Amino acid sequence: MKTIYKKLLILVLLLPLNILAQNTIGGTVLDKVSGQPIPGVNIKVQGTANGVSTDFDGKYQLSNVKKGDNIVFSYIGYKNTVVNYDSQKSLNVSLEEDSNQLKEVVIQVGYGTVKKKDATGSVDLITSKDFNKGAITTVDGLLNGRTPGVVVTSSGTPGNEAVIRIRGGSSLAASNDPLIVIDGLPIDGGLSAVNPNDIETFSILKDASATAIYGNRGSNGVIIITTKKGSKKDLEVSLNTFTTLNTLAKKIEVYSADDYRTLVGQVAPSKIGLLGNSKTDWQKEIFHTSVTSDVSLSVMGNLLGKIPSRLTVGNTDNSGILRTSNFKRSTASVSLNPTFLDNHLKINLTGNYSYTYTRKADEGAIGSAISYDPTQSVYDASSIFAGYTEWTDPVSGNPRGTSNPVSLLNEKRDISNKHRFFGNINVDYKFHFLPELRAIFNAGMDKQDGDGSVTVNPLSRSGYNSSVVGNEQIGSYSETWFRNDNKNVSAQLNYNKSFGKLDVDVLGGYEYQQFDKRDYKSGNRNLFGLNLGEEKNEDVYTDPGNKLGAYFGRANLGFNSKYLLTVNFRRDGSSKISPENKWKNFMGYALAWKIKEESFLKDSNAISELKLRLGYGEVGQQNINVPIDWFKRYSTSNNNSYQFGNSFVIISKPEGYNENLKWERSTKYNVGLDFGFMNNRLKGSLDGYFSETNDLFSQVAEGSLQNLRVYGYRNIGSLRSKGVDFSLNYQAVQNEKFDLNLNYNIAYNKSEITDLFSDGLQVGGVGLGGFVQTHKIGLAPFSYWVYEQVYDVAGKPIQGVYVDRNNDGAIDSKDKYNYKKPQADVTMGFMANATIYKNWDFSMAWRASLGNYVYDRISADRSVLTSINNTVDNTLNNAPVDYSNTFFASTVKESDYYVKDGSFLKLDNITLGYKFNKALGGKTSLRFYGGVQNVLTITNYKNIDPEVFNDGIDGSIYPRARMYMLGVNANF
Repeated sequence: MKTIYKKLLILVLLLPLNILAQNTIGGTVLDKVSGQPIPGVNIKVQGTANGVSTDFDGKYQLSNVKKGDNIVFSYIGYKNTVVNYDSQKSLNVSLEEDSNQLKEVVIQVGYGTVKKKDATGSVDLITSKDFNKGAITTVDGLLNGRTPGVVVTSSGTPGNEAVIRIRGGSSLAASNDPLIVIDGLPIDGGLSAVNPNDIETFSILKDASATAIYGNRGSNGVIIITTKKGSKKDLEVSLNTFTTLNTLAKKIEVYSADDYRTLVGQVAPSKIGLLGNSKTDWQKEIFHTSVTSDVSLSVMGNLLGKIPSRLTVGNTDNSGILRTSNFKRSTASVSLNPTFLDNHLKINLTGNYSYTYTRKADEGAIGSAISYDPTQSVYDASSIFAGYTEWTDPVSGNPRGTSNPVSLLNEKRDISNKHRFFGNINVDYKFHFLPELRAIFNAGMDKQDGDGSVTVNPLSRSGYNSSVVGNEQIGSYSETWFRNDNKNVSAQLNYNKSFGKLDVDVLGGYEYQQFDKRDYKSGNRNLFGLNLGEEKNEDVYTDPGNKLGAYFGRANLGFNSKYLLTVNFRRDGSSKISPENKWKNFMGYALAWKIKEESFLKDSNAISELKLRLGYGEVGQQNINVPIDWFKRYSTSNNNSYQFGNSFVIISKPEGYNENLKWERSTKYNVGLDFGFMNNRLKGSLDGYFSETNDLFSQVAEGSLQNLRVYGYRNIGSLRSKGVDFSLNYQAVQNEKFDLNLNYNIAYNKSEITDLFSDGLQVGGVGLGGFVQTHKIGLAPFSYWVYEQVYDVAGKPIQGVYVDRNNDGAIDSKDKYNYKKPQADVTMGFMANATIYKNWDFSMAWRASLGNYVYDRISADRSVLTSINNTVDNTLNNAPVDYSNTFFASTVKESDYYVKDGSFLKLDNITLGYKFNKALGGKTSLRFYGGVQNVLTITNYKNIDPEVFNDGIDGSIYPRARMYMLGVNANF
C-alpha cells in the first residue's frame, strides 16, 4: 500500500515538470533553392491538432511542444519535412520542391479551385508543359490538339480569331463558342489580342456538372485561362524571341499557260485571239515568302520586398503570305499578388493592354488568281486601270470579267487599329475569427475600342464607277469606329472545413455582367468628295447591350477521402430573353468514387489512381445575334422621308419581334474514369457523354404578312449529341540522360437533329445552283443534301444525270439525299516531348481528323465550260484541273461529286532546342531552338487544305503558311 502511495506522490511531483516542459519554438521556413521565405506553410505537431502557419515573411511560432515531438512542415508543391523536437529554441527549415506534388496541379473550376484528384466533373487541365511548341503567336495555338473533344480551327489570315468547339457545340443558330474566362473575368470577344506568353494554364470544363455554375453561358463548355503570376523569389528576367520564314505550302492545281492554250483551242477556238503571250502563275504573284517576328520580355520578382509581381511586354509582327496582309500586336501585362494580415487577405490584381494594327488583304484575290487567264501579264502599260491588265468591253471600255488579283491587293488599303484593356481585381479574405470562411470579391472590365478605314485607288478597276457621268474613276473612302465595354462584378462566400471523415466545401454568391456596344460608320465617299448613294453624315448604331445577373452556389462534399459529391446551382437572368422567360434555374450534380482508396486497392503498387465519375447537369444559351428580339421597336431611315407640303418627315416602321422567345436548354450526362499506373507514369481518362438541347434558336420564315418581317428567331427544335473522350499520358523514359513523355488523345462525337419546327431547312446556298446542305431530323447539322451522281463506264461523271432514288421516273428535289456531313467522327492529337542529357530538347505534335467531308465549291464554281468560256462577258477564265475529270458544260453544284473526303493527318510542328546552363554565370540559362510549323498534311483532298470554315464549304481559303523558325529563350 505504501508503495502505491509513493508512486502517486512521485507522479504528482513530476506533473508540474511535465507542464513546464511544454515549450515554444520559432523560426523561418525558406525555399531550398532560392532561399526566399515561404508564407502559408503548415506546421503541425504530428498526431495532434496543434499547428500554425508561417506569416508573409515565412516566420512562425509554435507553442505547446514537448521533447520528442515530431514537427511536420508541409506546403503544396514541396516535400514534407519532419523534425524531431529536442528542446531547440529556434528551428529554421528549408523545403524542397516535390516534383510528384507539382504534377498534382490544382485546377480551376467555376468560381474556385479543386485538386485534380478530387475533381468530380469532366475537366481537362492543360499546363505549360502540355502547350504546343514552336511559332505560337496566338493563344488558341497553344491549345490545338492538346485535349480530346476540343477542336480549334484557324485560318492563315494574320490576326484572325480561331473557331473553338468543345464536343461539337450545342446550337444551330446561336453561338457554339465556349465561354472564355481569364483570371475570373468572362471576356467578350476572341483571344487574338492576348500574348500567349502570359498564359499559365487552361482548365477546360466539358460536362454540365462542371459548367452548370455558369448557367446561361455554359452549354458550349467553358475555358478558364489562368495567367502567370508574380513570385517571392529573387528578380527573374525571361526573354523569348523567335523569327519565322513563312512560305506557301500548297497551291490550287490549275492549268499552266501552255496547257490552258491547248484547252482553249479545244473548247473555245473562236477566242484564241484573246489569249496573251505570257506565262503567269497568278497564285505565285499574290503569295510571297514573308517574315514573322515575336518578342516577349518578362520581369518577375518581389516588388518592394513585399509584393509578388510580374510584368510582361511583347511585340508581334506577322506579315501574311498573301501580299498586303499584316498583323501587328503590342502587349503589356502586369500582375500584383500581395498578401496582408498574416496571409488572411490575398489580393490578385491583373491588367492586360494590347494595341493591334491589322491590314486586311482582299481575299477575293485568291479566287481571282485561280480563275485569271494565265496567258495574260500582270501589267499593261496602256491600261487605264493603274497600269494593270484588265478585261474591258471593246466598245464602252468598261471593265468586265474577273478582276486582276494583283490589282485587288495593291490598290485597296483596308486597315484597322484596336485598343483593348481587360483586367480583374480579386480580393480573398479569410476571416480571423473563422478561418474556414472566406469572402471573395471580383471586379473586372474588358474595354475595346478602335477605328478602321478602307481606301480604294480611284485609278484602279475597283475604284471605277460607270454610273457617275464624267467621273468614272472616283475610288472610295470609308471609316468606321467602335467601342465595346464589358463590366463584371461578383461576390461570394466560401466555407471549407473537415468534420472528422467529412470534408465540406460550399460557396454562394452573386454575379452581374453588362455589355455595351457602339458602332459608328461614315458614309461611303469617293475620293472626289461625291456621295456614293449613302449619307455622308456619320451613322451611329448603339446596341442596347446585354445585362446578365445570376445567383450561384456549389457544395463539394467528401467522405473518408473516397466518396465525393458536387452540387452546382445557378439562377440566371438575361435581357436578351423576354420578361416572361428571363429567369431560369440551372442545376448540376456529380458523384465520384476514388476506388484506389478502398482497402482492396490502397496498397496496390501497380494501380496508382482509379476514380469513377458520374455527372448530370442543365445549362442554357442566350447568345443570339440580335440584342432584344422580344422587344417591340421601330427603325428609322436616314435615307427616306415623306413630303408634306414643304416639310419632309422621316419614315419609321415597326420591326418584327417574338415575345415568346426563351432559353435554349441543354441537358448533359457524363460518365468518366480516371486511372493511373506505375506511380502515375501512365495515366489517363475515359469519358462517355450524352447531351440534348431543346428549344433551339433558329431563324425561320415568318410567312407572308406575318410579324412584319420575312425571317425571325424562334425556338424550334432539339439537337442531340453523344460521344467518347479518351486521353493517355505516358512518361515512357525518365532518367538523368533521357526523358520521353508521350501524350495521346482521341474523341468520337455524333450530333443529330431530333426535332424541328419545319423539317428540311435548306442551308448552304451556293448561288444559282441551289442548296447543298440541310437541317433535317435524324441528320447532323449542315449535312450535305445532294443528288447521287451517275458515272459512265470509264468512271467519268455524266452531267445532269442522277439516280432516281424514289423510282418515280422523274429526277427532281425528291431524289436528293444525305451524303456525308462536315463534322468529323473522330479527332486525335499526339505530342512527344524529349529531353536528352538535360541540354537537348525535342518536341513534335500531330493531329488527325477522320470522317469529315468538304464541299469543293472551288471546282463546282470554276471547273465548268461556262466559267472557262464566259460568253456573257466574252472573256476567258482558267480553271482547276478537275475540269479534265468531268468536262461539265455548266454548273451542277448539287451533285454529290463535289462532296469530298476531308480526313487528314497533320504534323503541326517539330522543334529542336539546345540549352546552355549558366551561360553567363549564376542562374542564367540560354536556349536556342529551331523548328517547322505546319510541317506535313496527309489527305486525299486535292485543294489547299481540308480544314475549312463555313461549316464545310470550301470556296477558297487563306492558306496556312509553312513556317521555318529560329528562336532564343534567355533567363537571368
